[in-house]
Amino acid sequence: MATQVFSMEIPGPIPLERVFTLSTSVSAIQILPTEDGERTRLGLITQLPEGAELEIGGPGFSDRTVCVRCSGASYFVFLDDLDALHYPAIAAHA
Repeated sequence: MATQVFSMEIPGPIPLERVFTLSTSVSAIQILPTEDGERTRLGLITQLPEGAELEIGGPGFSDRTVCVRCSGASYFVFLDDLDALHYPAIAAHA
């Protein structure tokens, strides 16, 4: 099976208003740098725990996802899992 590679920049520091705490755990797909460090690839699917602090990094790989950082790592998460109605900052920055 071929590894899918994205030409997407891993986000750096994010303004404070784009940070929030999860009220429940959510599934997330890791975003990892390729060996050359110039692109990214998808990693494992994992759970971000309730109480985790997320930084919104921008749009995801589709209009149903968003890129976030949690504990220094980058992930894609589904907007439905984050419930954009409860997190207006997500909708504003996605």
